Amino acid sequence: MEKKIEIQPERPLPLFRADLSFFTGPLEPDGSPTYSLYDPVRAQYFKINWAESLVFKLLTPGMTMRELIKAIESHSTLKVTADDLEMMFQDAAVNGLLAGSPTSEQMSTAAEKQKVGIIKWLLYHYLYIRIPLIKPDAFLARTLPYVKPLFSKPAFVIYAILILSGLFNLINRFDEFLHTFTYFFSAEGLLIYGIGISVVKIIHEFSHAYTAKYYNIRVPTMGVALIVFWPVLYTDVTDGWKLAKRSQRLAISFAGILAELILAGIATLAWSFSNAGALQSIFFVISSVTWISTLVVNLNPAMRFDGYYLMSDLWGIDNLQPRAFAMTRWQLRKWLLGINVEPPETNISSRRAIGMMVYSLYTWIYRLVLYTAIAVFVYKQFTKVLGIFLFLVEIIVFILWPFASEISQLYRLRKFITINRRSAITTSFVALFFLWLIIPWPHRESFFAITDPVTQQLIYVPISSKVEAIFVKRGESINIGQPIVTLSLPPLLIEVVESDVDREVAGREAQIASETEEGRVAFAEKIAQEIAEEAKIRALLKVEDQLKIKAKAAGELYFWDDTLNVGQFVQKDQLIGKVANLQNLQVIAFVPEILIKDLEINQKVVFRLKSSQEKFSGYIRDINPIRNRALNYKQLASVHGGELPTMQDPSGKLIIIESYYIITVELDKLKSPLRIGELGYIDARGPWRSKFIYLLRRIQALIWSEGTF
Repeated sequence: MEKKIEIQPERPLPLFRADLSFFTGPLEPDGSPTYSLYDPVRAQYFKINWAESLVFKLLTPGMTMRELIKAIESHSTLKVTADDLEMMFQDAAVNGLLAGSPTSEQMSTAAEKQKVGIIKWLLYHYLYIRIPLIKPDAFLARTLPYVKPLFSKPAFVIYAILILSGLFNLINRFDEFLHTFTYFFSAEGLLIYGIGISVVKIIHEFSHAYTAKYYNIRVPTMGVALIVFWPVLYTDVTDGWKLAKRSQRLAISFAGILAELILAGIATLAWSFSNAGALQSIFFVISSVTWISTLVVNLNPAMRFDGYYLMSDLWGIDNLQPRAFAMTRWQLRKWLLGINVEPPETNISSRRAIGMMVYSLYTWIYRLVLYTAIAVFVYKQFTKVLGIFLFLVEIIVFILWPFASEISQLYRLRKFITINRRSAITTSFVALFFLWLIIPWPHRESFFAITDPVTQQLIYVPISSKVEAIFVKRGESINIGQPIVTLSLPPLLIEVVESDVDREVAGREAQIASETEEGRVAFAEKIAQEIAEEAKIRALLKVEDQLKIKAKAAGELYFWDDTLNVGQFVQKDQLIGKVANLQNLQVIAFVPEILIKDLEINQKVVFRLKSSQEKFSGYIRDINPIRNRALNYKQLASVHGGELPTMQDPSGKLIIIESYYIITVELDKLKSPLRIGELGYIDARGPWRSKFIYLLRRIQALIWSEGTF
């Protein structure tokens, strides 16, 4: 527990540390003054109000509580109480602002509180990590006179003309500008953009630094910030808290964005006037990088970039983010639990309080979406294991940790929690939600499916050859053994004739050799040659017979390559037709691995058409025990607009990304005809199951299946 200081009305009050600095701050929206207290040991600023500033200025050695209250009332119109002052001194003690050396126990306790584990630190900061490198203050002071002309009124007039000219030309060629993006969608293009961002950020951060130096603000460090592990420059202008005018703070915050807008306008104008080539590509990269980084990143107040500090200064709310989050938590506790405690902000309007709550909710949602998008991007484009890990991190950081923190805070506020209408409603909803999540419920599952004939013949070209004759046409009824098409291969015919001649020659030579004593020596050799030629002829005739393609299944020729003509050459394995009994269809469904154990042979199911929602009853006839990787139905493939997650390998085959198994469903007597290739869903009743257990099984299956990549 923290050691509290004891303050007696008649005893001397503790003094503040002598090394603390005091600065006048900007006025609050209601006109009241603010001040900043600077702790040089921790390089940290504390915002204090008017009453606290009077304590800091009027407190002298040996002064008691009553004397301090009297001094404050004589120097101002404020009315303060002993409780107010005691709370202020307690806060000062907690933050180490009072004079006097702390005990070793206090120092140890404070050190332990400041410790943050490396894993926890990385989880919170992997999106944005700062590494200080240099101390630029002296360099900025020496070079500021040379930079000032760039921030003069004539310079800004020129900038305005260039930016407007660039925007005018961009509007006229906007389609061309957007089309140019496609040339940079590659690894090389991403690298070029990364370099462009780094260069732009150098100009951006030096603009912050020189503006701060213009107002005599010290710039202690500049370094590298890793934004999603990509290095960019950053500048520490924390001492801007010393400025009493919000307009000056706004100037420092806006300097980087202004520099980028100027650079974007000039680069856009240069792009519009330059010819196609390397130089125009450079101008395009600079202009697109600056427009995007300024409008999408820097001006976004959800992240602690320039937009956040601009909004903070425009609203006149320092430390906007923690104060907005605190206000939102207070309001939610009041709405949901009816906790009636003092709000964290008492001197702001209801309109501003609503704005702070909207901002905090927007920030939370934006960060959750952004971090999750990064995790998905890493999962899809780089390594699946890291993507899964980052996604779990988002669950922990944005859901579990805030939930645990709120439970801890509610425990501290337990004496304010009473049984009331709001707490009863909230508790009921939470209890019902957890019951819905944990208790096993009956459920139905749906699986992507497609109609397929029970028996069919896919007609492929066996050998690269020429079409000799075509005997069928699309839609014709086909019987088993009926000729479909005849192919020919002239070199094959020539080889058959040559082999037949060689066989006859070998036979005659064997007969002649058998009639003389001298020839009997070669008789066996000639017989063997004749037998070899006969075997070769049989093999060639077998190949020739393959070129006479006949029907092996009865039904309708529901698919035929209508571009096929007599005399045309066709390639090996080319699909030219499909024959099937269209009255005897089955349904092929794809079941995720996690659900395949819930199904069994002969289980009753329903096939539901995707187009009309018409339903057909049936049962599971077969469950393939082997995971299916290749997909033969491109209508189901995600790369062709289907719903199964797939990708194409280098040979063009469709590969299912996740783990799926095939089940075959036999339909009952059809009420209305079905066609081959109709898409739909198989609806099956599953066992009673807890949704929470199912979620855990999904996570386990995902980690198990993807962790091997």
